[in-house]
Amino acid sequence: MRERRRYNRFNLQGRVQLQLGGKLFEFPAADISVSGVSVMLDVAVLGAKPTGEVGICTIESPDLACPVEAYVSVMRIRRVGHQHLVGLRFESISDEQLQVIHAYETLTRARAEKSSTTVPKHF
Repeated sequence: MRERRRYNRFNLQGRVQLQLGGKLFEFPAADISVSGVSVMLDVAVLGAKPTGEVGICTIESPDLACPVEAYVSVMRIRRVGHQHLVGLRFESISDEQLQVIHAYETLTRARAEKSSTTVPKHF
């Protein structure tokens, strides 16, 4: 399947708190990009398809310089085996919060480049 995303996603260890529809949810983070964050769920607690409703999301991870808060909407819900991958799109996020995500992306890329250059090549 062809990847349709405009922005690179980066795995993220952490948690996502979501206030949506008058309820508060907490999920493990799956990945993050400058356009949104994904969470992996065992059950379809957010329904079977996106409703377009906007909620408040707080992303916390030891890899981020500080928590990131943004307004999000559920963009995609996709089954992956017995779990659901839910994509939360940033609807409104401050420039400062985007800088935190950009810094994480830069760090992740640098780590990947470093690990690929330190792996011995066997011919």
